[in-house]
Amino acid sequence: MQAPDDRDRPDAVAQATAPALPSLKADNCIRTSRRKQLFVAQENIRLYIEKFGVNNVGVLTITMPSECLSARRFQETWHSFRTNVIVRLFPTGMWIRERQPRTGNWHSHAVVNLGRDVRTAFPFDQVRKGFYANVEARLRDSWKCLREKAIAYGVGRTELLPIKGNAIGCARYLTKYLTKSLLSEKGFGEEKCRLFGVWGGVRFVYSQFDWVRNRIFRKRKLWLSRVSGCDDVAGFNRLYDNRWWFVIGEALMNVILPIEYYQVLGENGYQWDELGWSAYQEDLGRYQNFGTEDARRWQSIFDFHYAEGIVFGFGVERAKRYAVNRIRNRERGWEFDPQMLLDLEKVIKRTKKNSSP
Repeated sequence: MQAPDDRDRPDAVAQATAPALPSLKADNCIRTSRRKQLFVAQENIRLYIEKFGVNNVGVLTITMPSECLSARRFQETWHSFRTNVIVRLFPTGMWIRERQPRTGNWHSHAVVNLGRDVRTAFPFDQVRKGFYANVEARLRDSWKCLREKAIAYGVGRTELLPIKGNAIGCARYLTKYLTKSLLSEKGFGEEKCRLFGVWGGVRFVYSQFDWVRNRIFRKRKLWLSRVSGCDDVAGFNRLYDNRWWFVIGEALMNVILPIEYYQVLGENGYQWDELGWSAYQEDLGRYQNFGTEDARRWQSIFDFHYAEGIVFGFGVERAKRYAVNRIRNRERGWEFDPQMLLDLEKVIKRTKKNSSP
């Protein structure tokens, strides 16, 4: 007997409710992708500024002349202006595309190497008041060129200024949209929208390499698990918050690990390879003003525990004492549980409250 056609099936089967598809706004894969973008963008921008020098790098801001809510429209304008104007003025650079917080209009930031010190003598106060006579002539020429070309390419306001702060602060500022988009509904439907890019062949961090294959990053998580007493992400969430990477990740990336964490285990014990040696030298370079390698390593660990203390809600001085105590305890050969300190503080407060007249 021939099987009945689908239209001949009983209604109970035909009308069965299919399982609901997962919402893109709650998709962990998408949120993980955004976190990767945030990490990659922040590290690339920070290292770009450190490579060329904070005094030599400028921040270029591009806006549209009118409302621009369409990602496609802005991408077409930005791509045309970048490839035909910006790249010819500045051979290398990195860009971030983001929405304005209130209006949702798209605009873009870029860090570019100007090849000279434009920050030391830059009159920030005068420029803020609209007086530009004391700005370097070459920088004013760049402003004029960008302004004229912007009109031809349908771009609105352009602004090129030196970096006011440091590399870390600038990287955080330029990537703030990526941070907000993790929990925002504005990015719905734009999960595959490219928000970060580079030109000129200068790139330091690759998403796949650093999050999947880089054993040094895994070693940092191993080190963190040992010093914090947490064996998994759930433990990190309980100790630091469920967004632990964003509150302690930057400090973790600056820690100079014990030498064996960079090495690979071979037949004759731990040995150096190219990846480990390069990562170790890069980490040491962040603390080049602290003399010996041991001094640099302990300073990096102090900085980590200080940042950890700030995460726990300590004030500046108390966070410093916390960091010193953590290092002292490590030298004595036993690990200190941060939760122990938090519990002790609660007991002290409760005792003071009960004993007060």
